[in-house]
Amino acid sequence: MNEFERGIIYKLLYESYAELLKAKPGYVEKYKASWQKTDDDTFDYLNSIGRCVLIATLNNEPIGFVSWDPRKIPKEGEVGQNCIVPSHRGKGYGKQQIQKVLEIFQARATRIIKVTTANHPFFVPAQKTYLSCGFREVGRSHTDAYGGLELIHYEYTS
Repeated sequence: MNEFERGIIYKLLYESYAELLKAKPGYVEKYKASWQKTDDDTFDYLNSIGRCVLIATLNNEPIGFVSWDPRKIPKEGEVGQNCIVPSHRGKGYGKQQIQKVLEIFQARATRIIKVTTANHPFFVPAQKTYLSCGFREVGRSHTDAYGGLELIHYEYTS
């Protein structure tokens, strides 16, 4: 993370989720505040949260990132944000990010790896990515946060 400036996480999230913002206009400010907090936390806590973020680059240009939560290792780990900017989607970069996080967790003998996405057309590529990486759907839940989206919960068992 030391190679990047504060604001990069927010920028990547904003670019990556621009299409969703159009679909959920009433939640734009809530999303933006959450993304700013993610960026702030990453840079304010470089020795903890910042160590659990990988930024993907292509020709030295940031094109996406993935984060994870290792606090419950080895029992379980959780994938956090996973995004690729629109101009680089469909090329396997998101899948590579997930595979890298799986490697990180597996190297620490993590038994169960969890990830959550939403049941909305915007998230169909993420759903396909998780399934193609070996995750299986284990349940759904509803949330009032971020537009009342139904959440889809996945697990990967090593």
